[in-house]
Amino acid sequence: MKTEITALELSYLTRELQTLVGSRVDKIYQPTGIYIQLHKTGLGKILLRIEKGALWLSQTKAEMPETPAGLCQNLRKHLEGKKLVSLEQIGGERIIKLTFSTQTDTFYLYVELFSNGNIVLADKDGVIKAAQEERAWKDRAIKRGLTYSFPPPRTNILALTHENLHLHTPEPIEKHLAKLGFGKTYATELCTRANINPCAEKITDKENKTLLTAYEKMLDDKSGAHVYADGEITPFALASYAEKGKKYDTFSLAIDSNLAHSYALAKKEKNKDKYLAEKERIQKSIDLQKKALKKAQEDAVELQHCGELIYQHYQELKDILAELNKAKAKYSLQEIKAKLKGHPKIKDVNPKTGEIVVEIND
Repeated sequence: MKTEITALELSYLTRELQTLVGSRVDKIYQPTGIYIQLHKTGLGKILLRIEKGALWLSQTKAEMPETPAGLCQNLRKHLEGKKLVSLEQIGGERIIKLTFSTQTDTFYLYVELFSNGNIVLADKDGVIKAAQEERAWKDRAIKRGLTYSFPPPRTNILALTHENLHLHTPEPIEKHLAKLGFGKTYATELCTRANINPCAEKITDKENKTLLTAYEKMLDDKSGAHVYADGEITPFALASYAEKGKKYDTFSLAIDSNLAHSYALAKKEKNKDKYLAEKERIQKSIDLQKKALKKAQEDAVELQHCGELIYQHYQELKDILAELNKAKAKYSLQEIKAKLKGHPKIKDVNPKTGEIVVEIND
């Protein structure tokens, strides 16, 4: 079940989303992810949905909570009424930067689609004003008051050259391309388009040039978005698939019609897992309480029995205590312990704690 988009897919999506430039922010919602409702002359209302791992233009609005979350409140405060003046992908990263401005102010919204995903709002100086999640790594930190910084740069798969693709690796070419940033689907697609054995560990210069040509054509493929039976959603038709797939007018529409459903299922599964975890927690608590109750009942029975024994031997115990009290007036507990050795009833005296063990026959 696809629930995230790749850097290559984001490049196609970024081109499509350029239609949003020039629109103004009407309202911002946060049912689960973020919904930014924009308005543009000639297009009317447009709804940009941002979820963990993906963003797209949504045709439907989810049920909105009455009380907005903290991030939503911050976004409303700083972005509502502002114009979206630019929207760009950062290099070959899975990061998209949206710039919102008025004549007097500017804010940047960074949408990170890698790892667990994040949404970061920064002012014109790059200082973080709000974030969906504050995090820290050894080379960067996302925290209010700090300057936003990008993660360490990786190979930009949107700007590869003949040298970048010249492969002499000790691993299959398909695996190498996947690790380079294409992922398995597009690594396979590149090999198919270049007619190269995906299991080959070395390719000739001629094959490398063919691979580069296939790569350049793939970056600018205008065959339209397609959705396949296995749930794969792509911005162009896949030559590596035998089936034709279902074609959509835009990649965003393909995502909205299919990936949105995946998010709904993922949310349902998450709620189910949360419910089962809570059920397990409650059951463990009940089991512990039952165990504690059983122990308390057993202790109560034993204590009651002890109480009955004490009652039955009350006079005998009273005499023993009187005898000990007399001895304590003359001797230390250590001396008393020595003198009472072999006593038929008093079995032990602890000089340190003052405890006395008396044996009573039931």
